Amino acid sequence: MFLLKTKRNIRDIKSEIQADDNSNINGQLQVAADQLKGIVEQMKLAAISLNETSTSSKDRTEELKNHSEKTMENTIQVSDKMSAIESSAVKISNVSEEIHENSQTSYQELINSLGSLDMLHDKMDTLLKSHYVLIKQMNQLEAHSQEINKVIDTIGAISQRTSILALNATIEAARSGEEGKGFAVVANEVGNLANQTSEAVTQTRSNLQMIQDEISRTTNMVNDETVQVEDGSNQLKDVIKLLNSFKSNLETITSMVSSSTQAVGEQTSSVQEIAALLEEISNMSVKNKDHVDSVSLDMDAQFMSSEEVLSISESLTTTSNALQEIIKSDENITQIKVDDTVVQAISEEITTLLAEEPLYQLNQEHHASVLHAFFERHTDIEAVWSNRKDGTFVYSNPPAGLVNAKARPWFIEAMKGDAYVSDVYISALTKNICISLSYPIFKEEDIVGMIGVDLAIR
Repeated sequence: MFLLKTKRNIRDIKSEIQADDNSNINGQLQVAADQLKGIVEQMKLAAISLNETSTSSKDRTEELKNHSEKTMENTIQVSDKMSAIESSAVKISNVSEEIHENSQTSYQELINSLGSLDMLHDKMDTLLKSHYVLIKQMNQLEAHSQEINKVIDTIGAISQRTSILALNATIEAARSGEEGKGFAVVANEVGNLANQTSEAVTQTRSNLQMIQDEISRTTNMVNDETVQVEDGSNQLKDVIKLLNSFKSNLETITSMVSSSTQAVGEQTSSVQEIAALLEEISNMSVKNKDHVDSVSLDMDAQFMSSEEVLSISESLTTTSNALQEIIKSDENITQIKVDDTVVQAISEEITTLLAEEPLYQLNQEHHASVLHAFFERHTDIEAVWSNRKDGTFVYSNPPAGLVNAKARPWFIEAMKGDAYVSDVYISALTKNICISLSYPIFKEEDIVGMIGVDLAIR
């Protein structure tokens, strides 16, 4: 009887040991499953992010490809246009050189013409002076002819009186008879001389009048020529003045053409350099298009890979959830009762904390100070943390095992604006049985983050 009882006790002890071992194994499995789920969730988030990035990159790459093709086409067109501009610039440079040479030649010819005109003007001045001298001399000649005319008049008067005296002498000689014959001969000769003198005076007066008329006509002609020479000289002065002004303008134009020719030469050189650079850029744009095509193919392959990773992540999530459901069916965990008064008390304290502290500022130092003090005051709290609305952690004690909590149920529910209380589970962070509580952090009416705690189940 004692032996049977002893054997029965041994079997009970073995059963208890086996139950404890099974419970321990189940707990470890739940922790592992929870950790696996966390990893899978992070992997899913990373896969989704990678997929979104790949999709965006694929779209951007396609857009870049289109832009690259357009850039290549535009660059080739610009290169062709620049080649045409380069050809035109060379022609303009050659024309500018020719214009510069012609302007210099014209300037030199103008200098020579001005020299010739100056010489002609000097000769016209000399001719004008000669005309002035000639007019003066002819005026003097006319005055002398007038004096000669007076002398001729005097000689004519003398001849006329002599003729009268000779006539009187002849009459007296005739009265004297024989004695007056010799005197009559003399008187007759004197009369003949007086007549000849009178005829000579008349002829001389006529010739002198002709000479005076010719002198007058010549004087008038010389006066007219003098006026014409004066007009020509004045016109020549105006022409020289205009040519000097034109010379100054041509000198300025020649200088400007010289500067323009130099600038065109420099511009032509710059255009040629730009054309060479554009040709190089055009070649580079063609190569860039080839690189973009290669990148586009790589992005297509990456997109397919991200789709595969996302599909694998979905499969792992399904498997992880199924595993957790199996483990949650463990009676040792599901039969654990939670003290609602403790949960209610912690919930009220967290609500008060959110009302009193400006946690909505999401200041890391402030969160660390406030949440650490809250953690130290409550021995039944095993973990406390806070997150931003993008799922990243502001503070976590102990340090979080996740990079991002966006896929965790307590984060999802809190970001909906509701307080969340989880089922009993074994924490992957502390390896202890607990429940998670999470609450939204409001800034006025907007949710900017959340705060959460793990409440130990003793």
